[in-house]
Amino acid sequence: MTPAARIAATIEILDEIAQADSPADAILANWFRNHRFAGSKDRRGVRELVYRDLRKGSLLRWLCTSMDADPTSARVRVILASEQEGAGTAHSRFDGSKYGPEQMSIPETEYVAALHATEISHAPTWVNANCPEHLFPLFFDQWGDTAIVEAAALNERAPVDLRVNTLKNNREAAQAALLAAGYETEPTPFSTIGLRGTEHSNFSSLEPFKTGMVEPQDESSQLVAQLVDAKPGMQVIDLCAGAGGKALALSAMMENQGEVVACDTLVSRLTRMGPRRDRIGANNLRTLPVQTGIVPDELVGWGDRVLVDAPCSGSGTWRRSPELRWRTDSDIIAAYTATQSGLLATAASMVKPGGRLIYAVCSVFDAEGRDVAQAFEASHAEFKRVPIADVLGAEGAEALNAGEEMILTPHRHATDGMYAAVFERAA
Repeated sequence: MTPAARIAATIEILDEIAQADSPADAILANWFRNHRFAGSKDRRGVRELVYRDLRKGSLLRWLCTSMDADPTSARVRVILASEQEGAGTAHSRFDGSKYGPEQMSIPETEYVAALHATEISHAPTWVNANCPEHLFPLFFDQWGDTAIVEAAALNERAPVDLRVNTLKNNREAAQAALLAAGYETEPTPFSTIGLRGTEHSNFSSLEPFKTGMVEPQDESSQLVAQLVDAKPGMQVIDLCAGAGGKALALSAMMENQGEVVACDTLVSRLTRMGPRRDRIGANNLRTLPVQTGIVPDELVGWGDRVLVDAPCSGSGTWRRSPELRWRTDSDIIAAYTATQSGLLATAASMVKPGGRLIYAVCSVFDAEGRDVAQAFEASHAEFKRVPIADVLGAEGAEALNAGEEMILTPHRHATDGMYAAVFERAA
């Protein structure tokens, strides 16, 4: 592919990302499958151009707005990003050549001229944080003077975290096996069952992954699983199990004794759990499709532990899914908070007396985390907070700076953004 052809592909893919709900990586992979002529260098080049837009989107959108261009136009943003590589680059790539984008229009040529007259150093604060303008006030209200660094940390590339499958080995043995396979890791600083990789890799090709010794899972999710404090012989429910990462971790914590019921409204998600369950040897885990707001009779008052890892904006995962920041607005956050409150109300009836309800969201917004948890506590007098130190120990809670709740951010913990709280039902 010529440089111009890569630019044309980038614009096409960015347009699809803007219109779809699928992850950017999935859209890229699908485009490459349908365009076999793109070689490895082409795929790498297009991917870099796409993620340049996603990770520098605030600057490009601000530039568009400042010159009265359409900030939602992927074509205009790519024109400006190309010209930032060097004077004349945009003209050379938008020259109307075969397989490339159409030649620049007169207004687009004027945008390029305006770019050279723009002082980027004068960009507003939300641009420096690469946060959408309409979302930055949420960060400022929560973090104050550290809002910029908190938001900016969500723009860094996430590390590779692995959960050690304690059904088959301990952390030291897994680390040694990975090293023998040519992959270096170090223990995660907070999770006692985690390893952090030194580079991104295709884990499906590593023998320790094939044999179920490790599973990719961010340290924040590992810590949520540890907050459940599932013990051998318990009855545990993962109400929003999805593909089952946390349910599999709970099964290992219980040493295959007792039962884990992984629930979800989509059967397709639960189906994907099967191969993973077999690979890691989780024998006490079963799946159960559920309907929104309806508690199966068999689960009423059944759970010693009920985990609600609720659907959310995913703002805590912006490092891995930078496209989400451009798909999120206040209306979407409000819709999620209603869903989260409903899920907690449903889950409450599943907890047996003396059992615990664990609420978690991979969001950095208080509206989805702290506010939802406080509203639940206020409306359910039979549930009381359990201090994080009572679950992770005083030392573990102190390391996380966690009191009545656990709030993780990439800036402070080098994890995904995560909120979690633990409630116990009166005996």
